[in-house]
Amino acid sequence: MNVALIMGRGGSKSIPGKNVMPVLGRPLVIYPLLAALHARRIDQVVVTSDCPGIQRVATELKVRFIRRPDDISHDTAQMVDGILHALQEIGGTVEHLVTLHANCATHAAGLIDRCIARLEADPSADSCVSGVIDRSVHPYRTRKLTADGWLEPWNEVPAYTSSNRQALDPCVILDGAARAMRVNSCIPANGSAPFPYLGRKILLEENPGGRDVHDEDDILLTERYLLRQGWTDTTLPKHLHHSGT
Repeated sequence: MNVALIMGRGGSKSIPGKNVMPVLGRPLVIYPLLAALHARRIDQVVVTSDCPGIQRVATELKVRFIRRPDDISHDTAQMVDGILHALQEIGGTVEHLVTLHANCATHAAGLIDRCIARLEADPSADSCVSGVIDRSVHPYRTRKLTADGWLEPWNEVPAYTSSNRQALDPCVILDGAARAMRVNSCIPANGSAPFPYLGRKILLEENPGGRDVHDEDDILLTERYLLRQGWTDTTLPKHLHHSGT
C-alpha cells in the first residue's frame, strides 16, 4: 500500500494559522491534499495534525484525519515522531509513505507519482525527495554566526574554492512537496540528521519553484507559482479535476 501523509502543526509562530491561510482564495493545506488525491500511485490519503482548521479541510474532502497527540505537536517536536504515530494509526503494510507538508503548495504535475516510480525502479534507494537546486546558498558560500558575533565557515572549505556559484557542485534545498520513503528501509529512522527518516540512500526529484511557506513573502511567491501552473482563485490547472474547490 502506498500512503500519502499530509503533515502540519497548528502552532506556527512565524505566521499563526498559516496552514489554513488563504492562498488564491483556498486554505494553504488544500494544495498538498489535492496533489495527493490526484496521484495515481497513491492508495490512501491521510492527514495528521493537531489543528482544527486542517481537520475541517480534510473532512470537507472526505480524507481520513489522525489527531496528533499534544506531546508530539509542540514547537520542538520532530517530524519523525509524527510519522511513527501516523504509521501506527494507519496500520497494515505500508510499502511507500509520501509525506507532504501542509505549508507547501508548490507541486509540479505528477511529482508524487514520479517520486514513487523512482523508488520502484531502484530497489537500493531508501527514499526520493523533491527539492530545488540553488548554488547561491551553497555551504561554501554561507557562514554561521558565532556567539561572539563572528562569521565562520560551517565546515572546512577546500583551498582555491571558487566564489562563483556557477563553479560549485549543485546544492539541493529540500522542500515539503513530496518525500517518498520505502518504509521497511527508512523505519526505524537510521539516516542523517535532521532527516533521519529518509534513510541513507536518497534520490532527488527536482521540483523547480518549490518552496515552503514561512512568511508573507513566501505566500506571494507561492501564488505566483500557482498562477504560472494554471491555477486561479476560481479554477484549477488541467491536471486536476476536483469539483467544489
